[in-house]
Amino acid sequence: MKQLLIATLLFVTLSAEKCNTDQAGVTGMANVLDTKWVLQSLGENAISMPDGLPSPWLKLMKDGNTLEGNGGCNQLMGSFALEGDKLSFPGGVGSTKKYCANTMATETAFLSALKRVDGFKMDGGLLKLMGGGQELAAMKGE
Repeated sequence: MKQLLIATLLFVTLSAEKCNTDQAGVTGMANVLDTKWVLQSLGENAISMPDGLPSPWLKLMKDGNTLEGNGGCNQLMGSFALEGDKLSFPGGVGSTKKYCANTMATETAFLSALKRVDGFKMDGGLLKLMGGGQELAAMKGE
């Protein structure tokens, strides 16, 4: 009887931990997907766009594979891989090819950062794109 009680307690404890871990992972992914993430900063530099021009943004579609966005001038498109807190853009992020003198530096820096992303973390309402253990960009959900 004592062994049955210990086995039951062990099973319940291990099952509860598994459920908590799975639920946290699903919740984290649900928070990241299908939200328009607007760029706030690259590294430690805040983003400031000229009047009337949109800030760069990304949306990781809930199909779990495609992305859309805007670099501040050009439309962005591509695919992503998301597993737990790992995020990457294995096929790269493509863009249209317009030239916008006032925003090209920001767009180029944003696309360069996206190439180095290997993970993310949520910090309040901010999605922080990580690469090599460093914060590459911070984005706010809309």
